[in-house]
Amino acid sequence: MKRIILFAAVTLLAGGASAQMTYEEFAKQQNQQYQQFKSDRQAEFDAFRKRVNEEYADFMKKRWELYNAMPAVEPTQEKDVAPVEFKEEPQPEQNAEAPKTEEKQQTVADNKPAEKPQPVADENPAEKPQPAVADNKPAEEPKPAEAAPEEKPDERQQGPVDRVKTPVSTFTPKPIPIQKDIVIVPKPEPAPEPIAPVEPDKEKPHKTEAISFYGTMVSVGFPEPDPFRVPELKEAALAEAWKQLSNERYDITVNNVLTARESLKLCDWGYMNFLKEITEKHYGQSNEAVYMMAYLMTQSGYRVRLAFSTKKNKLYMLFACKYDIYSMTYYKVDGQKFYAFNCDAKDLNICPAAVDKEKSLSLQIATDQQFDKNLTQKRTLTSKKGVTATVCVNKNNIDFFNTYPSAFIGGDQTTRWAAYANTPLEKNVREALYPQLKEKLRGLSEKDAVGLILNWIQTAFVYEYDDKVWGHDRAFFAAETLFYPYCDCEDRAILFSRLVRDLIGSDVVLLYYPGHLAAAVGFKEQVNGDYLFYNNKKYVVCDPTYINAGVGRTMPGMDNQKAKVIVL
Repeated sequence: MKRIILFAAVTLLAGGASAQMTYEEFAKQQNQQYQQFKSDRQAEFDAFRKRVNEEYADFMKKRWELYNAMPAVEPTQEKDVAPVEFKEEPQPEQNAEAPKTEEKQQTVADNKPAEKPQPVADENPAEKPQPAVADNKPAEEPKPAEAAPEEKPDERQQGPVDRVKTPVSTFTPKPIPIQKDIVIVPKPEPAPEPIAPVEPDKEKPHKTEAISFYGTMVSVGFPEPDPFRVPELKEAALAEAWKQLSNERYDITVNNVLTARESLKLCDWGYMNFLKEITEKHYGQSNEAVYMMAYLMTQSGYRVRLAFSTKKNKLYMLFACKYDIYSMTYYKVDGQKFYAFNCDAKDLNICPAAVDKEKSLSLQIATDQQFDKNLTQKRTLTSKKGVTATVCVNKNNIDFFNTYPSAFIGGDQTTRWAAYANTPLEKNVREALYPQLKEKLRGLSEKDAVGLILNWIQTAFVYEYDDKVWGHDRAFFAAETLFYPYCDCEDRAILFSRLVRDLIGSDVVLLYYPGHLAAAVGFKEQVNGDYLFYNNKKYVVCDPTYINAGVGRTMPGMDNQKAKVIVL
């Protein structure tokens, strides 16, 4: 200890001075050194970003190439598979004549539904996107009968010859035929890194613009005065405009939007739409707003391209995406798809200028976005096995999901469900719903716990086809299934996979059949039932749309088709 104190004292001597430095003087010296180091590093970052933007502007002076719009990709239309109610099969008895009964698999349409839950009334119904409901009445939901419990031998009934024999189950688990091309969706990646860290001069005058972004107030500074203008849609003028934005006076805007992205934990789609809202608040719906949005996206690390239409005299921003987005026109630039954001032009002059390390937009939501709470009214969901849970969701998240584009990756349209299934449930739902369900699962085996969740989703939610409710196919994030009054097979499978992974910790894969989506669980214990093997692990089928069916039962009509495995 004495040696350490002596060493510290020696290091505090300045240039051979005889007087020892005080703690305050030493701290001040260290802070000055740190600030100098920080200033030097920031100067390097600023110089690097300035050079990158100057090179970008110089490239913009070259001739912009004319591209024709490519037709949007539309989802493959399939006939939906109707839900089925499970009926226990007749079981022959030993030494006794089995009663002759005739049972059939019954679709939901044959039965009267339980009371349909209603969505929470919105305070501003005019602003809420409303689903398109067809004129015809939705198919009715069944009131499923209780599944017959598994009968076990009664040890007390052991008479000599005329004792009662227990039924023998005729169910024999079988392997599920699966397609060879297993779907493995890439794990979510962090948001792109900006070209360089930006530290604005806070002493410079600026104007603060504030918007409500999904119920959350966000403020962004713009220089005051702001001379930025796009004089004309010509290469030289557009290049000069880029240099104008690269001036340090706009550093506060770049810094503020990056700070908002981090504090709100915005996904890429959310961030791009946030930039649209804030730039239009400052510049109006103008070419300046589009240009500034493209500039901010570039500074934030995204792969975007500027374009203009001479016919419409309008500027547009194109963005590259890791997913193929349905119902949105795109342009092929240097062999890569770029989607036109809010664009109805058929041909565009596009600038191919790029920035090193730029990244395409992702449509995965890796974390819970931090929108302010606007909780819906409580909704109570009760299963036929008596599991009751009350839940409410953040309406701000529901409104955001309404804007989310449906998309797929790697040319495989079945991958689109993974983005929904891998999105975490919002924190307030986890904190309210999960303890209720965990209480019901306490003390149960893994199989029984999964079975209880399976039955809750099978019987507590009302089934309806998307085309009757929305007018088109639409998958739900897990929170949406908890909010809307109706859901279909894909919504149930997505919610089931989320709950099983979060509450029980079991692995889950989705099983896609033409017109139907189910799931399979990788149990840690030995479980009987229809199964498949993936990555040397056994997965047992669980179908949230096979009403009242237990773990391991494949819905009729699916067992003669090859399923595609979607790994979550």
